[in-house]
Amino acid sequence: MKDFSFCIPTRFVVGRDSASQVGDLIRQYGGRKVLIVEDGGSYLAALLENVRDSIKGAGLEAVQTPFKAVSPRLSIVMENVRLCKKEGIDFILAVGGGTVMDTAKAIAFFCENDGDLTEYVQYRKASPRCAKVASIVTLSGTGSEVSATAMIIDDRSVPEIKYPLFQESIRFLFSVMDPSLTCTLPMRTTIAGAFDAITHIMEHYFCGPSGYDLQDRMCEAVISSIMVNMRAVRENPSDYGTRAQLQMGATLANSTLLGVGCDSDWAVHYMENPVTTMTHNLHGSTLAIISVAWMRYCFRRDLKKAVNFAVRVMGVRESGSDEETALRGIDELEAFLREVGLPTRLSEIGVGPDMFGELAQRAFQTAGSETLGGVSHLTRDDVIRIYELAR
Repeated sequence: MKDFSFCIPTRFVVGRDSASQVGDLIRQYGGRKVLIVEDGGSYLAALLENVRDSIKGAGLEAVQTPFKAVSPRLSIVMENVRLCKKEGIDFILAVGGGTVMDTAKAIAFFCENDGDLTEYVQYRKASPRCAKVASIVTLSGTGSEVSATAMIIDDRSVPEIKYPLFQESIRFLFSVMDPSLTCTLPMRTTIAGAFDAITHIMEHYFCGPSGYDLQDRMCEAVISSIMVNMRAVRENPSDYGTRAQLQMGATLANSTLLGVGCDSDWAVHYMENPVTTMTHNLHGSTLAIISVAWMRYCFRRDLKKAVNFAVRVMGVRESGSDEETALRGIDELEAFLREVGLPTRLSEIGVGPDMFGELAQRAFQTAGSETLGGVSHLTRDDVIRIYELAR
């Protein structure tokens, strides 16, 4: 097992109507004037009214930004940074899903740090400074509520590049999670978010020789639970217990707890990011396509783990060679994705072979390295072959 340091300082407030506590929570952390970051969706109207009432009831001031987080674009981030500085805002509150949470983190970071986004992405430069920031989560999947990462699109460049801002300082002080808030989401968004969570786990699970049985079994258990609840939520979209399990599964998936002491890869996410940036397809839906193709291309590298995944997670009977068992597991995963309504081919989202070279180039720009993946170490030719498998 690799040496590691593990700390998640975020406080989680979970339960029905937990958003009504947000004013008191912000006051506990010293906030006085609060910028509410959201995406402008009408589905948030009742929740936002509740949030504003809670903030006002705590004797604080709420400011609603006109610069809506409809996507995690740097231009939106910087407009909000200027607003915060002009209005003397000292607390940033995200109300929404992954895009909103990532935008709020970046606003909070650049309220306290000068310089360009590209100076801080990856692990190029770290800063302990960040404005106070917290979240109310309305979508389970991205795990941004628990991570020290914000995915931000640099929309000043052509083509636009989505960069990972890795900074420990951008972790939320608290995340409010009411599973009932996710009940009104479109089913396609719910299912895509759930598979996003699964891929976060897979990036830790398929980690080469550094894997250990404890971490593997935890990964397998959470993936299995999410898959069970993906089926269940399609049958009963308003069931609170199902929504709660999906939300907790997503939080665990991106908490790093499941992969402590092991390597992790993230090649699938790096290959997916340019596709989503280009097509605006749902993040989790695109991950479904890339994940299956990546597994077919790379499973022999981590053959024993691929067999365990097939047997323990996908319920495949171990027979024949290890390769045959592993491939049956991948086939079962692809069948499951189709069952729950996720795409499994790039052609389904309008991406053709003429785009593969450009997508590969953008993937490497996002990763900022000569190869892709902490374990996979994919070359440009490898990435194009994986896109071809996914076509």
